[in-house]
Amino acid sequence: MTHAQRLLCLSGVFLSLLTSTAWGQDTPENQPPLVKWGLSAGVNRYVESDIMQLVGPEGGLHSRITHWSTMPNTHLEGDIFLGRQNYTSKSSGSINGVTNLETRWRVMHPLFSDTPTNEGFFAGLALHTLWNDLRGTTYYQGTSYGGYERMAGQLWLPMRWSSGDMWEIDGGLLIYGRHTSMLSQVNSSYQNITNTQRRGQYAQVAIHVKLDDGDSLKPFVRYTHLADPNTVAMGGKNWIEPESQRWQVGAVWEFNQR
Repeated sequence: MTHAQRLLCLSGVFLSLLTSTAWGQDTPENQPPLVKWGLSAGVNRYVESDIMQLVGPEGGLHSRITHWSTMPNTHLEGDIFLGRQNYTSKSSGSINGVTNLETRWRVMHPLFSDTPTNEGFFAGLALHTLWNDLRGTTYYQGTSYGGYERMAGQLWLPMRWSSGDMWEIDGGLLIYGRHTSMLSQVNSSYQNITNTQRRGQYAQVAIHVKLDDGDSLKPFVRYTHLADPNTVAMGGKNWIEPESQRWQVGAVWEFNQR
């Protein structure tokens, strides 16, 4: 099983467990929890300083569970994004059709309310994962370069300010992250390296547009910044995962469980 398949399986299991666990409980009013699903489409642009960039479309699957009787104030949320991007670099050439798989899992809780609500300030804990398949060969000025898989897992402190029905402003601070580069896929004499990430931020703005059937359309803009991590020695060199910026723009069609 490949790394991407493992991530998809784990994401699917986690999402299924959240949904089945929530539906297995009743609220104090004997009503099941509210489960909202969403489908999204958008564009993802990832840039590492002046070294390289990845740009392309992506689709997403989203879920939000609220009014769960065990933790009625808590929001359980999950996002899975799958993208196909084009890689370009000033020093190693280009390659198209790069697969990018990103997942985000959040537990959010209102800060100033003792009753279930979608309005106000929220904070919690989030887990993000990333798998990027850069395997392949690029060419630049007569020289060939081999690509490799990259994987990351990050723990975040997410925050939110929500109007309830009109808009949401999200932000987050990185607590701890690990980024693995499978350099052994490029050269058998290389070892895979893992860099530790400790500084990063993200911000997202989403607008709620109510539809006639009760569903909603949520256009969003998201920015993520990760600072330089630590350096790792391998093969007589010090390796670092460069500072990066990511822009994601799209829209989520969100609908209630029917």
